[in-house]
Amino acid sequence: DWFLLQTNMEIPLEKKAGRLYAPPGKLQMVYFIDDVNMPALDKYNTQTAISVLRQVHEYKHWWDMTKISLKDIGNTQYLACMNPTAGSFIVNPRLQRNFWTCAVPFPETGALNTIYNTFTEGHFKNPALNFKPVVQETVGQIVKSA
Repeated sequence: DWFLLQTNMEIPLEKKAGRLYAPPGKLQMVYFIDDVNMPALDKYNTQTAISVLRQVHEYKHWWDMTKISLKDIGNTQYLACMNPTAGSFIVNPRLQRNFWTCAVPFPETGALNTIYNTFTEGHFKNPALNFKPVVQETVGQIVKSA
């Protein structure tokens, strides 16, 4: 729900001057919103979490509901993704207009094998971990069996 989303987004921010909140120091923050298409509809058939995201993205503030005052949010950017197989397949156009949209298909099996082989070989061949050569040779078989 919106309150949980807003509370989690406030955690890394600190009060600057006046009503401005931003990441510590001169840091920039990128919020990664996973499954932006998943918020449940409330009793009014709306998605309040989406409304909070849209408000902070467009107006650079949200409401502090305990003090009933605005909190300006600075030095932040937003990156979102959606699950193409679950949730709603339509994102609120008023939110979507704020994002650059691209579709990335799931990689084919050959590409996944290459990716996982590279990472697994790098791990097992790390001299600091001291894996025996017999174990290092099984990397390809481990990835194929997964």
